[in-house]
Amino acid sequence: MTFKKYISPKTYRTAQLLLNIALIIVWYLANDGLAFWDDYTYLNFADQINKGTFEITTNHFTSRIGLLYPVAWLTDVFGVNEYTAALYPFLCSLIMLNLFFWVGERYGHWIGLMTGFLLLVDYHTITFTTHLFPEMPVALGVFGALFCYDIVNRREGDYRLLALLTAALIYGAFIIKTSMFIVGPLFVYLVINDFLRRRNKGYWYITVSLLLFFFLIHGFWYKEMFGDFFYRFNNISDNHEPTVKTFFDKDATQLIKRLTYLPFLAFLRGGFFIPLGFALPAIFSIKRSDWNLDKPEKLWTVSAILIFVSWWFISTNWKYYSPMPVETRHIMFVIPILLMAGAYYWSEKELFQKLISGKAKWFIVAVLLVIPVYKIFKSNDRNFSELSQLITTEFVNESEGQKVIADGLVAYGYPYFYDFEESNDVFEWWVELDFDQVKIGDYLLVNPPFLNDRYEEPGYLSLLKNSISTKGWMLKAVGDYRAVELYQIVPIEQ
Repeated sequence: MTFKKYISPKTYRTAQLLLNIALIIVWYLANDGLAFWDDYTYLNFADQINKGTFEITTNHFTSRIGLLYPVAWLTDVFGVNEYTAALYPFLCSLIMLNLFFWVGERYGHWIGLMTGFLLLVDYHTITFTTHLFPEMPVALGVFGALFCYDIVNRREGDYRLLALLTAALIYGAFIIKTSMFIVGPLFVYLVINDFLRRRNKGYWYITVSLLLFFFLIHGFWYKEMFGDFFYRFNNISDNHEPTVKTFFDKDATQLIKRLTYLPFLAFLRGGFFIPLGFALPAIFSIKRSDWNLDKPEKLWTVSAILIFVSWWFISTNWKYYSPMPVETRHIMFVIPILLMAGAYYWSEKELFQKLISGKAKWFIVAVLLVIPVYKIFKSNDRNFSELSQLITTEFVNESEGQKVIADGLVAYGYPYFYDFEESNDVFEWWVELDFDQVKIGDYLLVNPPFLNDRYEEPGYLSLLKNSISTKGWMLKAVGDYRAVELYQIVPIEQ
């Protein structure tokens, strides 16, 4: 038996089962509730779909139908809670895990074992598996498309079916999030490389034709509904606002920093250390001849490099140059590709063979398992369970309408706790609150982990408390919800 098939098929399948179970456990225990940013927005739109009130508008999030509709279907069947909200990303992660093992079954057990285990312990993967964000579905679409090409490039499978799957997966990722255009230069390279070497032409003819067809249907639908073929792209441009994360509004010095060393710093602090470190030897050892992809396994290294280069310089706005923010979540879909590149590289190295033959491998496994354990341990740091209990007990279950003064996240996302049904309660953000409108009987809800220094919420909270005190009122604690604080404004007791 060769090294690649070092373990028995039974052991391999057992390992696959155990990692599937482990992923389910991590997804369940590491779930820390809604972040009440993009995830709440997507969940709200999904609820509108189920109620028949959803419309695509100038809000470019409404065009991410590849994310919204699956979430709507799942929540319609299983209800709305923090787990069903994250069910779609979780299923994408689960499919990807088993695709890794499928690759390992075909080309080497250790490839499946390494990629599967590292996917389980990756910080980014856990984060975006337990929250409703587009990153995991996009990652599955991009990885699936490249896997289809890999099979074709190995002369395995029906190229016509694989071309259909490739086009469908790329288009699926596109209707989830347009940032997947980052992979555009990669696929252009693959087409040119194959045509220069006179291979896979039939596959590309079908893939490109289908993608063109899908794109035209997409554009003409918007043309018919809104009078603009590029309606979605124009919305993205129009919604492009300057923030601390953007660079189109910064001076030349900041732009140069973004195009040179800032991405390096982002990788160091952005949770990419493990997948990037795992794949770096493969990236640094790539040869000129490897770019021909005559060795199919080099696809993953070449893909990772081209995706990084594209992300480094691509614009997020088609009307003017606006580099991608250095937040690494925007390129999270490269993680499975990095894992594949590293797994193919290390599975052929003598150092790795010696490592798995000794006991040191268990030490590495134990160290890496600290990551999901840490995520589980920290899952209640945001007090989501206590917050849910408080709002349900004190407000949702009470018929009388109340005014609740809260932080920006709760004031924005409170309909979630009411199952998106109409409520007599009013939630207001204390940053935008006219303190003169505060009256006796109003409630103040404070969840410390939700406070955002960027919006000066702690400072405004202090001003609000001072205003209440100067009016001769006091804050009376209501209930006992551990770290979540609820007060009612009452007169000072004489």
